[in-house]
Amino acid sequence: MEYIGIVICVVAAIAIVVILYLKITKRNDISSDAGEKFNVPAVQDGNELIGVNTTNELIIQMEMLPAEVIEDETRLVEITDSKVLAHINNLIPGLAQAWNAAHNAAQAVQAVNGEVLYRAVIPTGAKLTDSKAMEGAVRGFYQGANGIQGHANLVAVEAQKGTAVVANTAAAAMGVASMVVGQYYMNQINAELGEISDGISQIQNFQDNEYRSRVLSLVAHVKKIADFQTEILEKDELRLSKIAQLDSLEEECTQLLGQANLTLASFAKKTSLNYEEYEKALSNTQNWFMYQKSLLDVLYKISDLRYTLHLGSVSRKQCVALLPTYSKQVSDTQERLSAWHDGTTQRLGVETDEIRRKRAGFDGVIHFLPGLFNDDFNFRSIEKKTAKMIIAQASGHESLYVVDTSELYAEDVQLISKDGKIYYLPESKVE
Repeated sequence: MEYIGIVICVVAAIAIVVILYLKITKRNDISSDAGEKFNVPAVQDGNELIGVNTTNELIIQMEMLPAEVIEDETRLVEITDSKVLAHINNLIPGLAQAWNAAHNAAQAVQAVNGEVLYRAVIPTGAKLTDSKAMEGAVRGFYQGANGIQGHANLVAVEAQKGTAVVANTAAAAMGVASMVVGQYYMNQINAELGEISDGISQIQNFQDNEYRSRVLSLVAHVKKIADFQTEILEKDELRLSKIAQLDSLEEECTQLLGQANLTLASFAKKTSLNYEEYEKALSNTQNWFMYQKSLLDVLYKISDLRYTLHLGSVSRKQCVALLPTYSKQVSDTQERLSAWHDGTTQRLGVETDEIRRKRAGFDGVIHFLPGLFNDDFNFRSIEKKTAKMIIAQASGHESLYVVDTSELYAEDVQLISKDGKIYYLPESKVE
């Protein structure tokens, strides 16, 4: 009996030791998993803080870089919209201030040797994995030269009123990425529409005021949609309503463009004009020629804007479906216009390179004899603007159009922190 009692005591002691060991091990694992709570993903101990999930899927990475990494700083597009900046700060707290935070001696030395900037990358389609140790957080780790140096949990920064902002989620990451890319596209489109509007304003002596008014109204409405507003990209209902409005504006644009094409084609039928009639027709043709170019430009911008508002969910090919049809119509019209100019200038003896035309009628008779000794007497000068209009209309403008095939919504979004400002670095726009 005494031996039995001893055995029971030994077994009980071993069981207690095993239980204590397991509890300590579990506590250490939780402590290691929880790590430290960070409101600002930052570089510590000279190592990069990189957001990943437990399946080694890349999520959000933030790294310190020398400024020389970006060879052409004109590629940097500053993000100035306060609402977009607020969303970025919620997703990647402290990014704007990271550039001036020298966390240790190694970073301080690097900062002295050259300007330092920070880059945060929002991977396309990134999926953030929830932390098992902390509610509302996502997993991350410190990576150094010798591999993983430690774990951390990334959590959302608190708003000014103390309410927690759940920013580090897949939906928020993709929302911020779409907003940054959307702002980039829309600002570009808006600027280009401004140039188109300026070009239309330069069209003078145009008799059809109703047509002119419709074109100006069209450009103004498209430009209003392209004027970036965070609310449009944030609210699906508003965004989809703008897409529907674009469909209506596109229909208006194609009607106006069709009218311009038909009018230009009608000019190309006038094959028996004398020089004075030809010169007068040139001015009218120039107005319609400029409207044609502007409207085709607007049609391209509408397609780009539709793709932008779809946030990449609809392919470029679908968004530009109408462009080949109307580009072909413009091309056919320009071929007729070019043939008209070639035939008319040859018949009237117009030499645009020399800015002159062959004398005709009584003027040609009185210069006939001098012209036998000097051919220059057989010609008279024409206005430079007339020669320029002939050259421009005969050459056409279709070659100026290049369909934007960039797919920035399908690429990682690179955010650069420099001098306390945040910039977007588009990948596909590298020349």
